[in-house]
Amino acid sequence: MRGTYIGKGKMLISPIWGGKLIVPSNDLSLAPDLIIDGVLESPLTRFFAKNVKKGDYVVDVGANIGYFSVLLGHLVGSEGKVYSFEANKYMYEYLLDNISINYLHDRCELFNLAVYSEDTHIPFYVSKKYMGNSSIHPHSSEYRKHYKEDIEKIEIATIVLDKFFQSQKKIDYLKIDIEGGEYNAFLGMDSLIKDNILTTVIFELNKGMLQSDWEPFTDIILKLEVLGKKFYGLSDEGDLLEIEIRDLLKREGYPYVVMQ
Repeated sequence: MRGTYIGKGKMLISPIWGGKLIVPSNDLSLAPDLIIDGVLESPLTRFFAKNVKKGDYVVDVGANIGYFSVLLGHLVGSEGKVYSFEANKYMYEYLLDNISINYLHDRCELFNLAVYSEDTHIPFYVSKKYMGNSSIHPHSSEYRKHYKEDIEKIEIATIVLDKFFQSQKKIDYLKIDIEGGEYNAFLGMDSLIKDNILTTVIFELNKGMLQSDWEPFTDIILKLEVLGKKFYGLSDEGDLLEIEIRDLLKREGYPYVVMQ
């Protein structure tokens, strides 16, 4: 066990890579693995630990409680920078606390905003039990077959990464995991990708959460391949694996595609 209950529905976690995290004890998505094992998405965790260096600039889109933001904050050091975006107002409070208890304010900037294709306000569907499954899309009937869920609909402000980072010369890593919001996020960072400001992008393929955005999103990916982008998977050890992106798209789901 890597967690201790500290009251008021919160657990204090000791991740295997160091640092500390506070997580909601009643979450059924991230909390179980963190409490038992102290790690999430081991291949991606290992990839970052092996590759992110002091002084790197990193963007965490869909930061949730800050698991990767805290890890990345430790890795980039005081010379680096981590920009974290989290749309869920409830998870954002945990993100704030976790940056605070790890003393990473000097290198982390946090935003309670959804990364999107335009600056606006949109509906957001908050998962109250499986808190990592909140989405800009209403949860489908297929989703509800697998999850007995309580959903709260709220409104959130959005941000466009092309505008936010228009003066940035280089971003070393961008991790994006936003449960079906990837299509609109990619539309909003088109220039950053095509101008090679973004060196490495790690994203999730999830047809079930993308819903009607699945085909437009796969079209974007295939066009980026034509433009010369390379795509990789990750081994259990966090090393790049040669993959054929069309084969991955046929699987309709993969947790961490690496694009360079």
